Amino acid sequence: MSEINNIQPPPYQEEEITLKELIEKLIEYWKELWSKKWWIILIAIPFIAYFGYKAIKTPVIYEAPLTYTLNDGGGGAGGLSSILGSFGLGKGGKVNLDKIVELSKSRYILHRVLFTSIPLDTFGGREDFIANHLIKLHNLDEEWTNKTQDYTGFSFKSDSIPAFDNKELRALKMLYGKVVGGKNVKDPIFSNSYNEDTGILTISAKTMDEELSIAFSKLAFDELKQYYIQNVSKGNENTFEFVKMKTDSIFSLLRAKEFQLSHFDDSHRNLADPNLLTQRKLLETEILKLKAMYAEITKNQEIADFSLTAGMPDITAIDEPFPPLESKGASLIIELIKGALMGGLLAAGFFIARKVILDAMRYSS
Repeated sequence: MSEINNIQPPPYQEEEITLKELIEKLIEYWKELWSKKWWIILIAIPFIAYFGYKAIKTPVIYEAPLTYTLNDGGGGAGGLSSILGSFGLGKGGKVNLDKIVELSKSRYILHRVLFTSIPLDTFGGREDFIANHLIKLHNLDEEWTNKTQDYTGFSFKSDSIPAFDNKELRALKMLYGKVVGGKNVKDPIFSNSYNEDTGILTISAKTMDEELSIAFSKLAFDELKQYYIQNVSKGNENTFEFVKMKTDSIFSLLRAKEFQLSHFDDSHRNLADPNLLTQRKLLETEILKLKAMYAEITKNQEIADFSLTAGMPDITAIDEPFPPLESKGASLIIELIKGALMGGLLAAGFFIARKVILDAMRYSS
């Protein structure tokens, strides 16, 4: 009989009781929340209204991506490097895509884009600077206005940056920061990046106007292409001019020595004096050396000329943006759902915490 009394219950019995209590407690909490459902809805309404208002006020953004490739004219680079190397000026290297990206964001290029006039509905179809279109569309004049400076209704009257006063210069600096990004600017208007695997670059402009986004991307690409090609071609032109100058110099010296030898032969016929014979041999040696130099420098000039014409960099657009662009904005339905969930969860958390505290106080007493 004592053995029967000493039989212990199975170890899982206590777990079953705990699970039962847990289920009961969950049901109890659910009943508590259900009894407060109207309070939960009432608390969630302000959150729903806020997120809905935020979705309505969030502007629609049009993004205009433009992809392009860069060929640095590698076909003539080898010959050009050999020429420069022969004069101790050789420099080599691949195209630095990071350099292209930073160059596209330079003030020089973006200022030229910002002060290009285009007609848009922003000012009733009137032509105005892209800078002024951006200020108007993005309400930057109101954003910049503070206690110390009033920019309400501000616009640039001229594209002559050296003639700007302090207020215009500050506005231009703030606009540039809004375009390329900077402190407190989360989503800049302009960007330029590249794919490390393919080397394809992408310029992108994001504004509140479809035509403005397209125009900005295309103008930025055109300015970048023009600036880069001009600077690279300038280097090749300088190299060609340098080699040509050397060619002309050697040719002039060779011609002078040949005239000198011809005059020497006319003046000293039937040479017998050893000193005169030595002078003549020295002249002939100099002429031979100059002819060898002239042949080599002429070849280098031809290579430089080929590099200038065939080795030019080529920046080619792959896909240009065109309307209609994909618009990006906050979804009203999604924002309303987010507001309902956030408000409902906060309200439910409050009532559950309240019940836990009241139960704990009741048990303690």
